[in-house]
Amino acid sequence: MKRVVAHNRNAMRLLALTIFILALSACQSTPGSKPSPTGAAKREPVSFPGPKVTLSGELFLPAAASSGKPRPAVVLLHGCGGMYTTRGTLVARNLDWAQRFAGWGFVALLPDSFGPRGHGPLCELKDRPTHPWVERTADAYAALDYLAARNDVDAKNIFVMGWSHGGSTVNGVVRADAPGLRADGPRFRAAIAYYPGCERPLRAKNYRPVVPMLIQHGEADDWVAAAPCVKLAEAMQRRAYAVQTIIYPEAHHGFDSPNTKLRVLPNVWNPSASGERGAHVGTHEPSRARAIADTKAYLDAQLAR
Repeated sequence: MKRVVAHNRNAMRLLALTIFILALSACQSTPGSKPSPTGAAKREPVSFPGPKVTLSGELFLPAAASSGKPRPAVVLLHGCGGMYTTRGTLVARNLDWAQRFAGWGFVALLPDSFGPRGHGPLCELKDRPTHPWVERTADAYAALDYLAARNDVDAKNIFVMGWSHGGSTVNGVVRADAPGLRADGPRFRAAIAYYPGCERPLRAKNYRPVVPMLIQHGEADDWVAAAPCVKLAEAMQRRAYAVQTIIYPEAHHGFDSPNTKLRVLPNVWNPSASGERGAHVGTHEPSRARAIADTKAYLDAQLAR
């Protein structure tokens, strides 16, 4: 498979207008808006069995389902901050992407890996009680089982996507020995990881992705480095596995979050930083627009017809 390479800085500046037009066309939404070209998505709370816990989540359904035809679906995995704000509302990035997927005609499921286990945000903890390659990977497969059993979901076209801690979970989900993956069970069609940590799969012996994966990362990310993800994709491609990377110049952690001013979070655990605390997060609008279009193009290419 052809590898997607990093976007050139000058090309991004010169083609900024084209990027926004592409994003508008592909996403049917302007950056920062709620993408619902067919009307507001139907949203409902759900629960389903997880690994030693009953998981809760939020389901977003396309507003205009056509003739009861099963739809593609996606499991969306939140970051270390959790699914919800301190006010109890969905984190803006989670809501924005769930609505966008519903606008694209997908059934979108956001499973909560923290609340049912009694956890709040984990970003400031060095030792985190819920781990990407263990509990959260099993949660993703529990969500897959739930979606695959629904009559309104096309079980051949269920994807998984995550951000940061959830993106690192995606790296765990795709591996051949993932907890929750069953020989006789449903499979994810493909995976997308936004700014994951890639050191663990890079170090792992016999790491073998069983589904195609796209990694989208910010070159300026000082919380989770992009370089190991580039190395991971290159190593996987040498072994003929379908792993791609897209690196967005000038983009920090959380660059795809809507309308978020770039700022420093001083207390987050960051072993790559001096003092092991602190990182920049915030929107980078040109990268966000491009990343949305890149995600949509990847999904279109991976859908089973």
